[in-house]
Amino acid sequence: MGKYAKIVQSDSRGQIVIPKSVRKKLGIKEGAAFWVYTSEDGIYLKKVESPDEKKVRKEIKEYGK
Repeated sequence: MGKYAKIVQSDSRGQIVIPKSVRKKLGIKEGAAFWVYTSEDGIYLKKVESPDEKKVRKEIKEYGK
């Protein structure tokens, strides 16, 4: 996975904008869903590839290993 060195700012509601170049590279379209994970050093977003709840729960369980 590539790394992107982009600086974004949050607005008054805490929202951020994913830069267009990153959205294009990752195929992120309007309405895309993400899991939000936190760690000691920041926030991690993972695009939800399927709205299938069982599959998503399995991904979460595997992520915690």
